[in-house]
Amino acid sequence: MPTLPRIRSVAEYYGPRSRWAAAVVLLVMAVLLGKLWHLQLVLGESYEEMSQKNRVRVVRLLPSRGRILDTTGRVLADNAPAFTLATVRADLEDPRQVVDVCGPLLGLAPEKMRKAVEQSSSVPRFLSYPLKRNLTLEEVSLVKSRTGGMKGLVLEVKSRRFYPLGQTLCHVIGILGEISAPELSRSSHMGYKSGDLLGKTGIEKQYEAYLKGVEGWEQIEIDAKGRQLSGKIAKQPESGADLMLTVDAALQQYIESIFIHRAGAVVVVDADNGHVLAMLSKPGFDLNLFSQAISRREWDELSRDPLHPFENRAIRGLYSPASTFKMVTAAAALAEHEVTEGHEFVCKGELELGGQVFRCWNRYGHGRVSLRKAIVESCDIYFYHLGLRLGVDRIARYASLFGLGRPTGLGLPQELPGLVPTSAWKLRTLGESWKDGETLNLAIGQGYLVATPIQIAMMTAAVANGGRLLKPSIVKRIQAGDGRILFDHAPVVQCTIPLSPEKMDLIKDALVGVVYDGKGTGRRCRITGIKVGGKTGTSQVIRHRQRTEEYTQVPYHERAHAIFVAYVDNLPKRIVVVVVVEHGGGGGKTAAPLARKIICKYYGLADPGEPEEVQESGSEH
Repeated sequence: MPTLPRIRSVAEYYGPRSRWAAAVVLLVMAVLLGKLWHLQLVLGESYEEMSQKNRVRVVRLLPSRGRILDTTGRVLADNAPAFTLATVRADLEDPRQVVDVCGPLLGLAPEKMRKAVEQSSSVPRFLSYPLKRNLTLEEVSLVKSRTGGMKGLVLEVKSRRFYPLGQTLCHVIGILGEISAPELSRSSHMGYKSGDLLGKTGIEKQYEAYLKGVEGWEQIEIDAKGRQLSGKIAKQPESGADLMLTVDAALQQYIESIFIHRAGAVVVVDADNGHVLAMLSKPGFDLNLFSQAISRREWDELSRDPLHPFENRAIRGLYSPASTFKMVTAAAALAEHEVTEGHEFVCKGELELGGQVFRCWNRYGHGRVSLRKAIVESCDIYFYHLGLRLGVDRIARYASLFGLGRPTGLGLPQELPGLVPTSAWKLRTLGESWKDGETLNLAIGQGYLVATPIQIAMMTAAVANGGRLLKPSIVKRIQAGDGRILFDHAPVVQCTIPLSPEKMDLIKDALVGVVYDGKGTGRRCRITGIKVGGKTGTSQVIRHRQRTEEYTQVPYHERAHAIFVAYVDNLPKRIVVVVVVEHGGGGGKTAAPLARKIICKYYGLADPGEPEEVQESGSEH
């Protein structure tokens, strides 16, 4: 049997080369296994974190806030682009570095900057949180040059609120501010996040739901170094609705230019539909201070001002309506058949009741006084008699019918209701019974009775239009971004005064006499060619002026408020004007000329100035 040849091994076949090849293979495998071990066990956690960061993020796209326009379409509140420095918590590596570097660059105190960085933890990890809004171009340049390698910081281009007319209509339009923690908890279902802006006062607050719009979303892919790789808008944001107000900005600016007094209010309304054509509260403030980052000094100046510039006196100023209320007392007496047109009382300048003397503003008295003469010359004694005949509760009932004692429903936040006292109210509140002397004060619009200028305006409008108490409106139309009309104002009649047209005409004729009769207290509002009705009022604040005391000798805060109401009766569009000058003295002397100027401006008439025959005596009350 033949012998088979011996099969040689690879090593024998190749010789020493095979051993070198095997060694190289083993070495390579060892290196690969070592690298794999290093990547998986040593660097595995780090790479896992980096892979988590290389992901698709969802970024909010904030909508453009709706504009606010006047009745002619003039822009009162708009949006302008602005830079915002924000932080993304997921990318933020060194919060202390952000505080130390960005604080000085932006002029922010370390504590304020630290607090802003800490508050960023209140939003989801991958959402940005604003550290400072409305950066100047210089600040943007500094941030870009000094923070280029700092992770977690982003410069965003967002819109800010811009008010072209500055201070004009500041109390009506209102301001925006960063959402607070309580507001966030109350409105979390509306999609707000920490750091968002929302309306704080005025129209901006009352109509926030319309103005804010609907946010959108963008999906972006971010790598481990925070660089955007791609982006796709998942949902387009929807702009907020535009609000057209009933106010006329040109008329408003004119009123602001002529109201040179320290404090007060002016309201102009359309007597037939309730539209508010102008609303001034003085002092005011520049709205643009709050669209940027208001400085501490500016904030302190405004918040510590003793005249309270943030207060909207037109809807929150509480004043005794004084003699302007006499139209309500007259309407009540006529409706309750307590007097007739020709019924007269004798005014000797004072009336004694229960051992107390109640005086008329005219120390010499008015003699025999009818209803018309009592309104024209503002005789207090006549209305004292009406008050005694009517009693407190019947006067209060008619005051309520004229809209006093409750908010008008204008559509601005924080409107005050005023107060119409009753016998039950005094007993419940003060634990005392009502006194007849208090009825006398109520009958002439003094005492516990207080009302806001907007209430006085609607009270006067109810007389001017023949007895319809209208709900005032300051928003004329709301229009969505796609053109849909969401709201269009229609007049709302809240109640009808139970007074016959003939008796209402008696009051209206007397109010015209206030302006045009020789002894009328409102002669400074006289305008040739049109029919103006009016009523003066001098609202006491602390104490009555002494007979011999000069007005200028009375301390400013103790001087009476000057009030004048006026309406135009014989033109197609009837307007009502209410002027309140705080601590201005007599309504006929101080407030009536302003009402005359406003009426002339609205109707495009030349201001005739004050009649030459107007004298100091009898023209202030």
